[in-house]
Amino acid sequence: MRPLLAAALLCTGCYPIHKLIQPEAKATVVDSHQAPIDGATVTLISSAYPYHREKSRDARATDVHGVATFDAVREWRTEVLFIHGAEEYFWNWCVEKPGFATFETEWSGSSAFEADLKVTLQSGDSLPCRAPH
Repeated sequence: MRPLLAAALLCTGCYPIHKLIQPEAKATVVDSHQAPIDGATVTLISSAYPYHREKSRDARATDVHGVATFDAVREWRTEVLFIHGAEEYFWNWCVEKPGFATFETEWSGSSAFEADLKVTLQSGDSLPCRAPH
C-alpha cells in the first residue's frame, strides 16, 4: 500500500490532496519612467492559514525586460481536518533593488493575490524583505 494512502486510512479526518504550494506567477518591475528594471530581486512568499506561518520563499532576479517568472509548485500531502478547517496557502510579493524603496504586499488570503503583478519602484532605501510576523 502506498505510504500516503496508508497514513490517510490510519488518521480520522485525514485525506490525501494534491496541494498548490506556489502558484504560477509573473512580476514585471519598472521604474517611475516605466523603464524595465534588470536585476531586481523578486521574492514570492508562501504562507498558510490558520497560523499565518511562512512556508517558503522563492527569489528570482528580473531579466532585461524587468520580468521574473515563477512556476506552479504542487505536492501530495495528507491533510488533517481541524476544527478551524484545513491549511490554506496564500502568497505575497517582495521586490528589492538597491537605490529603490522595497515593495511588499500584505495579503492574507489567496483570493487577493495578484499572479501577474506590475510594480513601479520608487527611488529610496532598499530594505530586506521582512521576516514573517
